[in-house]
Amino acid sequence: MFKSLFGSLTGKGQAKEGGEARAVTPPAASIVPTPAPVVLPPTLGFVMHQPVHDLRQRVVAYEFMVRDAAKRRESSAGQWVQFDRLMINTLVNMDVFRLLNTRWALVHLSILSLEDPGLADFPSEHVYFVLNPAMDAQVTSETIAQIDRLRAQGRRFALEPALFDRRVLPDLLQDELLSRADVLIIDFSGAADQVLAPFMDQMLARYPAARWYARNIGSTEDFDICVKTPGAANRFALFQGAFLTAFRAQPNARADASQIRVMEVMRLLRAGASSQEIDAQFKLDSMLLFKLLRFINSPANGLSRKVMSIEESLLLLGRESLFKWLTLLLFTSRKDDGRSVALLERSLFRARFMEALGKLGENNKLECEHLFLTGMFSLLDALMQVELKEALAPLDLPPPVSEALLNQRGIFAPYLALAVSAEQDNGDRVMALAGVLKLAPADVNKAHIDAMVWAQEMLAQPD
Repeated sequence: MFKSLFGSLTGKGQAKEGGEARAVTPPAASIVPTPAPVVLPPTLGFVMHQPVHDLRQRVVAYEFMVRDAAKRRESSAGQWVQFDRLMINTLVNMDVFRLLNTRWALVHLSILSLEDPGLADFPSEHVYFVLNPAMDAQVTSETIAQIDRLRAQGRRFALEPALFDRRVLPDLLQDELLSRADVLIIDFSGAADQVLAPFMDQMLARYPAARWYARNIGSTEDFDICVKTPGAANRFALFQGAFLTAFRAQPNARADASQIRVMEVMRLLRAGASSQEIDAQFKLDSMLLFKLLRFINSPANGLSRKVMSIEESLLLLGRESLFKWLTLLLFTSRKDDGRSVALLERSLFRARFMEALGKLGENNKLECEHLFLTGMFSLLDALMQVELKEALAPLDLPPPVSEALLNQRGIFAPYLALAVSAEQDNGDRVMALAGVLKLAPADVNKAHIDAMVWAQEMLAQPD
């Protein structure tokens, strides 16, 4: 949709009409009815946390927000403060900072809670606070002064200009606020005029110190807008959305030689072949065996001793577990690039998360192994750029796994739907599916964070 809208942009990100720059005017203030009281829970059972990518599509940050942010926009100032307090406490209790060894967090916070004492527990070198307006609390000169004090202490800030209309941000203070943001946000799920506004108002040029974050990018076409449009290409630094996992059929797409060999090993394993037959395949490509043993022996798996051969792997892990680890090679057998590595991390997260949910639901060991496989293979079409049915055909997967992946039915389907919903910022569906699986939101939240940490650790192993 946005390709045609951006097609006429000049090198400075302006659209011309009659020789003058045409700006998008924020809507006029309107009378807003008094909102009904918001019933606050004692804690936030589930907090959305989205992976954020850089220009090379590697995961570099996570965005944390409350699952009912839309309702908060209609809340009173007092209710915003209560929500912020719950948000801060929940993030500290979840120990989200485990995720931030080499990455950042973008944490949503209202302008009313800039001085909340709980923020002292947030590491300034790894956190950007995403400022949100409160309906009945305007940005004032004191707000700007608070931000300046916190910036002097090393705090960094992000905000979405489209949310700060004249009801909450007076015209005289617009430049004062936006010039203090380290990151400015465009939400591609918003109305077209909101997406266009930063370009039409020349924001890219007016705030040269800021980098831009494109949220809810739904397609590779929208991603290309950010990285190829003149005036924007050098300013967008962060990206989030379904564009990474979107399937794009490639007429001549096919697995490379290493992927074909891995699939053959997996087929032999499922067919009950001997360890000698399986080992013979690895002898044709010793690098694959090296990569497999590296994954298996990762400290994240806590094995008591190192596994040094395929025979040892079969004896110590069993066929189902070895099959599980072979799935990783499908993502790493080809030359690594940012997108493939990001897809691998997303697949590892889904696999571990679904396996953990299965354990919480007291599924047996084999079912948990199959939940891992379901998550791991759920992005195989995006990796190989062929239809999922075609990608899975050589693997002879267990029927419940195939049924969940190809038809979204069966006993594993709700687990996969929950994992995908969590990635899509669909908090209501996450809560509904957690209820279907009879899982407590707090347990789901912890399993989510633990799986993200584990996926990071798996990819942090030296080559």
